[in-house]
Amino acid sequence: MAAVVPKPPGQILEDKIKEKNLTQQQAADRIGITRQYLNGIINGKYPFTADLSLKLKDPLGLEPEFWTEAVRSYDDFLQTDAGREAQREKDRESLLLEFELQGVRTLVDHQIDASVHGRYLEIEPFSRERLQGTYYLAGCGLKGFHYGTDGSRTPVATKPSVTLRRGETLAISTLERITVPSRLRGQVLGLSDALAEKCLQLSCNPILGAGFRNSLSLLLTNIGPFEVRLSHGDPCVAIAFEYLAQEPVRSS
Repeated sequence: MAAVVPKPPGQILEDKIKEKNLTQQQAADRIGITRQYLNGIINGKYPFTADLSLKLKDPLGLEPEFWTEAVRSYDDFLQTDAGREAQREKDRESLLLEFELQGVRTLVDHQIDASVHGRYLEIEPFSRERLQGTYYLAGCGLKGFHYGTDGSRTPVATKPSVTLRRGETLAISTLERITVPSRLRGQVLGLSDALAEKCLQLSCNPILGAGFRNSLSLLLTNIGPFEVRLSHGDPCVAIAFEYLAQEPVRSS
């Protein structure tokens, strides 16, 4: 038998208001709060407080204990795996609705942050310090291959560091593993400012399409006159994320 999923207190409140044949404005007037605040409670934006439970007694004919139990039951559900996934799905839906209403194209720092913490976009590991306005600075991974000017290929580690001389190339992956969901697309903007100033040349797949689930493979070639040292975790490439107005079309 499938487990019974409790309704959020806000949804129960909306049902009780409808049972009384009240509009949200009429209900708000009787409760003594604004319609905007009532709507926020119904949609889960504002918490269901003990004070509100007392205010609901006369207009809806329900004791405060009724709402205490509704809140407790739903809070217990949110501690289960099914509850956590239901909350994540709700957060994702709210996030996409916000993007739609705001006409978002390229995500800015707080939208990237919200997407990651809403488990919509996955960047692992993730650091807010790597957010730079309209992009995320991915770091240099731990292991790779060093290609010498003589054609040699040697496995290397970036801990503590690896040195590239003129004409040498490092094949490395980003420290972060990135999962791009539907309705998003990642775009590599280029090297971090620090590496670009050192005359490194970047070669990689510039587009991370919906469904991409991996670290990003990079080829870094020293085309300058000086040695360049890279270390594990160094800010490496700038990646922007674009919100797509429609689901990407999949070829048959």
